[in-house]
Amino acid sequence: MFFESAAKEFFVAFARPHLWGLLAWYDIKQRYRRSVLGPFWLTISTGVLIATLGLLWSTLFKTDLHEYLPYFAAGNVVWSFVSMQLNEATTGFTQFEHLIKQSRLPYPSYILRLLCRNLIIFLHNFLIVIIVVSFVGDGWSLVSLVAIPGMLLLSAIVFFVSLACALVCTRYRDMVPVVQNLVTVGYFLTPIMWDAQRLPEQHRWVAAWNPLSHVIDVVRAPLLGHLPSVLNWLVSLAALAISAAISWGLFARTHQRVAYWI
Repeated sequence: MFFESAAKEFFVAFARPHLWGLLAWYDIKQRYRRSVLGPFWLTISTGVLIATLGLLWSTLFKTDLHEYLPYFAAGNVVWSFVSMQLNEATTGFTQFEHLIKQSRLPYPSYILRLLCRNLIIFLHNFLIVIIVVSFVGDGWSLVSLVAIPGMLLLSAIVFFVSLACALVCTRYRDMVPVVQNLVTVGYFLTPIMWDAQRLPEQHRWVAAWNPLSHVIDVVRAPLLGHLPSVLNWLVSLAALAISAAISWGLFARTHQRVAYWI
């Protein structure tokens, strides 16, 4: 019975993309209301950060700027999408308390709303990658199109992880700072500002055993003109299967209690 109810929630949520799409766009408009540049302010600040840190890290790491800046820009923009989504997912249900108590929308709709909102912000920030790769990097090729299925795979993984985080953090509020701190630690353990290929051979396991590095690379590598490795795809698909199984199990058993936890 629980699994039938959960399956119905998922079906109804995914059958209404216009609903969470419009709500996500409404969130963007509300956040930047009366602003001339709107979400492009975030793009500008991210661009300044990437340019400043790119110059600094390329000097410290003694790396060619034309090689390092596109690598850092692509990785940082993709990571910003992941980190914003996971951080917001910790309050994925509690921030919509008024809606949950007054209406009966499928719970996955709230996570899809967050995902769509952060995808819109990602597309704004992607302008930075376009500029950096076009004018500093090696330019674009047909390989870059592989980033599209890579981004779809990444979005699916992030959705299921976000759903699990939202459920756990709604039930146990002390988990909110725990998840947020883990996301921060993940940034430094994942090759975003550092390149795993430049590590000594005995230390490359830090990236090789980090599933986040493989998930990031299925999007970043094509943007830099390289095909993701078979290992990148296999680890990413495994991450999708595991995250989907865990979030589905949690959701099926707890979705009828979420309203009482808020």
